[in-house]
Amino acid sequence: MTNSYLGIVTPRGLETLVVETEHAAPFLLRRVARRPFGEALALWAVLDDRVARDLTQHISGGRFEVALRELDARALHLGTLLPPLPEDDVACSLR
Repeated sequence: MTNSYLGIVTPRGLETLVVETEHAAPFLLRRVARRPFGEALALWAVLDDRVARDLTQHISGGRFEVALRELDARALHLGTLLPPLPEDDVACSLR
């Protein structure tokens, strides 16, 4: 089975991966916004559940670079998660 996941990538690799829910995107975008500009990127991916389990094991073990390489190789779809437009409610809470 496949699901949509959200994550955070830093210079160390894939550091966070969670199932996409209504509250996951605003939470991750807030975490990215707290870091210096360009130090972190929020992303979305469509993954097979087994792949997601493998990735979370890599992350739990501190193997962030391996997790990012695996994500890149095994994601069915992958892209960046853009911050909301200024007029969106979430954008106001990021400030």
